Amino acid sequence: MTTRFFVDRVEGDRVLLGKEDSHHLLRVMRAQPGDDFTVLVGGVQYECRLTGVGDGQAEGTVVASQPASGEPPVKVTLFQGLAKGDKLETVIQHGTEIGISEFVPVASSRSIVKLEPKKAAERVERWQRIAREAAEQSRRGAVPRVAPVASWQQAAARCGEFDLALVPWEEGGEPLGEVLKAAPDARSVALFIGPEGGLSPEEVAQARVHGARAVTLGPRILRTETAGLAAAVAILFALGDLG
Repeated sequence: MTTRFFVDRVEGDRVLLGKEDSHHLLRVMRAQPGDDFTVLVGGVQYECRLTGVGDGQAEGTVVASQPASGEPPVKVTLFQGLAKGDKLETVIQHGTEIGISEFVPVASSRSIVKLEPKKAAERVERWQRIAREAAEQSRRGAVPRVAPVASWQQAAARCGEFDLALVPWEEGGEPLGEVLKAAPDARSVALFIGPEGGLSPEEVAQARVHGARAVTLGPRILRTETAGLAAAVAILFALGDLG
């Protein structure tokens, strides 16, 4: 199986791996000039041939390209309420494996976790690394983006960017299955999940003003680290992914 790496860009027919990936290709895999490897960027898969090494970095030439496999036909963006401990890390790791395309950490009114700007930036950097590692492990065609921490107001204002915006809410709403059945052509879905304390009625109302629909996930109450993953699986399955 050809070794795969995610890169930030491909310049023409030239590829330059970062030092960590170069070390893996050259020292761990013991690749030699002429050996093949694969890079992925933006959902495109590039088949490359190792041509040389400069300053410890592997250089390659693109010999073919094609759309990357492993990417779902539906782009799900998870707006996840900030949660305690390492819950968000778990959501990002498993959400990447499932097929979520973007994660937006959200500070809502009931969020227990409060992050100062510097701390928030550090967390986002760590979360992005987790998404990259999970994308590599699960053979995704692209690394999901982890956006900067947003306020609930900023998150709700993005509803109009999507074909469908959904707010699972324990206080009631339309059955998720019926909403998805009525929108078979949706290709971008926003999914809003509250923190441990859930979303306030005011926050749900604000999301509705921007076009979101409140939905139910069934008769059981799910934890914040479970709800988004369960809903994402249902969305991807209903709209043509995961079998």
